[in-house]
Amino acid sequence: MYARLAIRSAKRSWVDYLLYIAAMVILLAVTEVSGCIAVMGKTAGFQAASLPVLIAVILIALVGYINAFMLKQRARELANYLLLGMEKNRLSLLFLAEFFLIGCFCFLAGTAAGFALCRALVLPALDRGMDFPKMTPSALYARSLPHTFFYFCLVEAVCAFQLYGRIRRLQIRELMYEKKRNQTRNRTYTPKKWGLVFLAGFGCLAAAVWGIAFLPEHSAGFLISVAAIPLFITVFAFYQWLFGFLYALRREKSASLYQTNRLYILAEITSDFQTQAVLNTVFCLCFLFSAMSFIVGRFMLRPELALFERSVQQWMGLVQVSLCVVFLVIYFSMLSLQQLIRIRQEAESLRILYYIGRSTRQLRHLSMQQTAVRLSLPLLVALPVFVSCVPLLNRKLNCLLPDTLHNILFRFTGEYLLCTFLFYTCYFLAVYLMSRRYME
Repeated sequence: MYARLAIRSAKRSWVDYLLYIAAMVILLAVTEVSGCIAVMGKTAGFQAASLPVLIAVILIALVGYINAFMLKQRARELANYLLLGMEKNRLSLLFLAEFFLIGCFCFLAGTAAGFALCRALVLPALDRGMDFPKMTPSALYARSLPHTFFYFCLVEAVCAFQLYGRIRRLQIRELMYEKKRNQTRNRTYTPKKWGLVFLAGFGCLAAAVWGIAFLPEHSAGFLISVAAIPLFITVFAFYQWLFGFLYALRREKSASLYQTNRLYILAEITSDFQTQAVLNTVFCLCFLFSAMSFIVGRFMLRPELALFERSVQQWMGLVQVSLCVVFLVIYFSMLSLQQLIRIRQEAESLRILYYIGRSTRQLRHLSMQQTAVRLSLPLLVALPVFVSCVPLLNRKLNCLLPDTLHNILFRFTGEYLLCTFLFYTCYFLAVYLMSRRYME
């Protein structure tokens, strides 16, 4: 009986499963690409093991969010199973087993897609002028697959443990309303405290960048190694302050919020503001690391900069540019899927807006605003930090590089921003076109 009910529920929720599978396939494809790069680097005598580890840490945060979405979508169904007499332990294990089976399918599809991308983009780059040990595609896939499988199992185990604990804590009444439950602010959660932490972190980051730009090289080296700490604190504190401030603004119910779509967009953003603060921190760091990787990779690929032995330098440049692409794909793909998930969850609200007089054109305009806000939120602190640091770092590089390479950092920054704009435009149009079915 439970199997028949589960199959019938799955048929009704096929769009949710499609979003889940798409997200998992993209993330596992990215993991497979990073695994292939790590294997090729190890074969050639280079170390790139930190790349898959970094990707795995990001995956844990993102897969946890996707699992929470699926739990919300099926919470009422789980409550019905409990009312029919199923034990909560058995229900939790069946739910996790279902996710594991779907995850196995996503693993096969994601690794195949990731290896195909690696074979189409990375291997040709290695064959053009880089002295690397030859490796057949089948041998590369056989060696990279265990790495990807290990990180897949690690991510699945951590996220399954989180999901199991969450299901165990929820009672039947809470499961019935889990889909429409909004996060509330803890009494100890105050935006002002996070605002002060943000200002302190930004001040430390600014001091580190100024030190790198104006201090001698032996002193600047230490600041380069520790600059990531105030950067992380600045980004995390900013989004904790921002979403706490927006949540408080929504609770005030100011008259200005009732103009156009402000209140609706604000309510949509702050309905799970604590989760959104963490996710936007991850996405912002993805963007910043992507920018750093692109610029470092472009420097390494310049033939006139002989920093290391030629093949070593080319390999390092290739790894950095690949890392840039990985972070950009994670950034835009997950933000786009997140927006599609939100639109899917708000389909009923959109129908209500249509019934009370909103036209299809107005709903499409609302969808465009929501998509633009969702894709732009992680850039609120990333772009100011990135752009403000570039002039100072460019000054330092002008003192170290020959005249022919002066202001090259501005050029690389422009190339990266252009690449980001193209990604933004493509993903924005894709999300808008896919969300139009909910506006009809």
